[in-house]
Amino acid sequence: MRTLSFLGLDSIERPRLNPSTIRRLAVVNIIGRWPGLVFAAILSLMVPPKVPAGLALILVWVVVYNAWAMVNIPRADEESVLRMGRALTLLDTISYFAVLFVFGGVGASTSIYAAYILLIVWLVAYDGAEGAMLAVAIFVLGMILLHAALLAFFGVPFNPRDVLLWSLIMVVAGAILAAYDRIVVGVAAQRAAGLDGSGPTTVTAVSSGTAPPAVRLSRREHEVLRLVADGYSNTMIAGHLHLSENTVKTYVESLLSRLHARNRAEAVAAASRAHLI
Repeated sequence: MRTLSFLGLDSIERPRLNPSTIRRLAVVNIIGRWPGLVFAAILSLMVPPKVPAGLALILVWVVVYNAWAMVNIPRADEESVLRMGRALTLLDTISYFAVLFVFGGVGASTSIYAAYILLIVWLVAYDGAEGAMLAVAIFVLGMILLHAALLAFFGVPFNPRDVLLWSLIMVVAGAILAAYDRIVVGVAAQRAAGLDGSGPTTVTAVSSGTAPPAVRLSRREHEVLRLVADGYSNTMIAGHLHLSENTVKTYVESLLSRLHARNRAEAVAAASRAHLI
């Protein structure tokens, strides 16, 4: 996803969460789907769906991909877990509108649209402002397609007022969540990682007595080193810093050489001893 970089706003995106945090978020999301399935089943007893077979198929579909997630998320590698978590949440958005369709819309209970805010929360957690923009875009398109389908299949009048009103509500909700993510979560993460300064900087290892000469790192090298220490692969670092994988590989190889390390683990240990991280 490169929405912010296209807009020239990539500098305001909060640092990507580390792989272990992303994995925990995905696991919590898996757990949260089961109550959602139970709620949909109970709702079908209270308000009979217009397409019972369609609802049954949707519930089975969600059970299948959630069960698949339960098995694969815990053992996914670092590069895959973010893609899997994001993809599962996008599947949830499709399932959400599919459920609304088989019930023939929401009738007077339009507040059920507010449940979509939970999906915005998850996409913001994974991708910050970009996730908010994507979630809102999906909602607007989904609302238009939902109302068009309800008109075509069930004769429910197209309601442009609901589409416009709830789309505006989701725009506001997405903006608030993205701002919270940026201001509260982002600033805290940047301070913890030491990435909230401005302008070119260097990081110098502490040395004394007859110790080897201090290692001086540029700001970018220090960013790469921090992400390596957090367990990021070259691909993930490239996506986070908006660099090519070859550039990241060059940075990592340079760090290994300068820290006299044979691999990434040794480099992290050496950097820790030298107070670089």
